[in-house]
Amino acid sequence: MKICMICNTDGALYVFRKPIVQAAVARGHQVHAIADRSRYFEKLEGLGMVPEALDFGRHSVGLGSNLRLLWALRQALRRQAPDVVHSFTHKPAIYGTLAARMAGVRARLVTITGLGTLFTNHDLKSRILRFALVTQYRFALRFAHHVFFQNPDDLAYFVDNGIVNPAKAILTNGSGVDLEEFDLPSPAAVQDARLSLSGELGAALGDRTLVVFPARGVREKGFHLFYDAARQIHRLMPGRYVFMHLGLVDNASGSGITGQNIAAYAKDCGVHYLGFKDDIGRYMAAADIVALPSYYREGTPRSMIEALALGKVVVTTDAPGCRETVIDGWNGHLCKPADGHSFIAALLKVDTAFAAAARQRSRALCEAKFDVRHLVALTLEKYGDPVAAAPPA
Repeated sequence: MKICMICNTDGALYVFRKPIVQAAVARGHQVHAIADRSRYFEKLEGLGMVPEALDFGRHSVGLGSNLRLLWALRQALRRQAPDVVHSFTHKPAIYGTLAARMAGVRARLVTITGLGTLFTNHDLKSRILRFALVTQYRFALRFAHHVFFQNPDDLAYFVDNGIVNPAKAILTNGSGVDLEEFDLPSPAAVQDARLSLSGELGAALGDRTLVVFPARGVREKGFHLFYDAARQIHRLMPGRYVFMHLGLVDNASGSGITGQNIAAYAKDCGVHYLGFKDDIGRYMAAADIVALPSYYREGTPRSMIEALALGKVVVTTDAPGCRETVIDGWNGHLCKPADGHSFIAALLKVDTAFAAAARQRSRALCEAKFDVRHLVALTLEKYGDPVAAAPPA
């Protein structure tokens, strides 16, 4: 069987879909990819994939550019002639599915990886763009055989609004995590990680509470909420907490956060900003709390799933995707979306005893709900599902 995965970035394919690729290759399937090219192309090739570069124009919504994308995808799929096309993120989900239909691909699958800012913001521009996106989805998903959703809220939204046939909708609980790659660190390993990080930060951690924010530096991910919480907590309890931010700054997001001014934000708020890290698990292993005050329409945040695997207290918003990683008051705390006071209160609820209890609880929740082996088995089953050989209803 020949499989083609379509995604707007090669990094997302490598980070989030690696276990599926590895399992498909191990079973003798040919796995191709179509994605924007960056430094991950060679890593995809190392998995046994055959990647093809295509510029998706992530921030372009013009009709002309989208039609050119549709044509380019159709041509690429006609050359590759796959049996299965699996598309991820908005543009690939819509135009990849339509192109696969035009190219005569027999099985067409989609993963909705989160709805994003258009479903969070309610200004006139966002409402117009949301209407256009929903209209495109409603048309394109007629030609999909299976549609995976990473949280129940997104699934319900698509079904309740008639965007997808409920018979096609499948809940996957995020992208999963390889539990062998993310072992539960022993208490000794946590202390080693904290000592190593102390040297990197130039600040002793000791018994201070380390709060890690693993997210792109954009407003809707909770950037300002996290930084403001750090500033206020430092004033309330000097020397008790250490705040650390890991992630890229998205200069194209329009949130006013840039690579040039983030140093000023970090200094003003007492946050250690370390930028993007490939080995994020090494940093989160040292944490007491992993926090994501996001009000972005997440799928299910991969960083929060990894935090569960590492046995961390999770503090995040009671919002689609995020809430799936917390049993409130058991392994973490939920706060109100876009509410700084609620976020600070949730952080301050965590003490040493709660963190100790959450270690096994978070790991257990991850094993029960987010073990990537479940997602891999389900995905490969649907690739070969005989239902997918028939025209979708």
